[in-house]
Amino acid sequence: MDGKIHAVIGAGTGVAVAQATGQDAVNTAVLLTAGIIASLAPDLDTAGKLANKISLSHKMIQGFVRTTGILTAGYAWFGLSGYAMYIGLALGAFLLLIAPKFSQKLMLFISGAAIITTGIALSEIWVWLTGLYVTVAALVSHRGYTHSLIGLAFFSLIAFYISERFSVNSLYWTLVLAYASHLLADMRFVPGNKRGIKLFLPFSQKAI
Repeated sequence: MDGKIHAVIGAGTGVAVAQATGQDAVNTAVLLTAGIIASLAPDLDTAGKLANKISLSHKMIQGFVRTTGILTAGYAWFGLSGYAMYIGLALGAFLLLIAPKFSQKLMLFISGAAIITTGIALSEIWVWLTGLYVTVAALVSHRGYTHSLIGLAFFSLIAFYISERFSVNSLYWTLVLAYASHLLADMRFVPGNKRGIKLFLPFSQKAI
């Protein structure tokens, strides 16, 4: 299902929870935003717009590495001689060769690792758990573990620590239900969703 539809459902989940629990306008806005973010979280396992929001642009990194390779080779050719020149040329060529390897998945993984480090440094459990989620999402296939009950359970743990850290009424249930709404919307019973999700990974590979 399209990310925009997931976001709309997530926003609706946040508003519904706010209305059901009698929240004021400010808390309603917070829950609406939280619902959108949580509803999009499962799709961090694919190269998409959400991954771009969290990680550095892989195209920018590729461009930087290519430029560095060209400048290194140019400096070696015009400014060095002997073995130093050959080493500089080899380094420049190496940078040009590895530039395409900097994919969005790699940048998402690196960003997740950075979030983990930040969370540990700040002693914030919800931050490093979020970083761990992002890192794992960068490694798994689309509609894999982030679209399973294990993914939901792990995100629920993150939601618990977020709700403990920020005193917003019904934040926990908004995050959990919005995440779950994504899984429901990607199941086969929804029209146009032939692929479905493997909800019971790793115990079953069957898509539902």
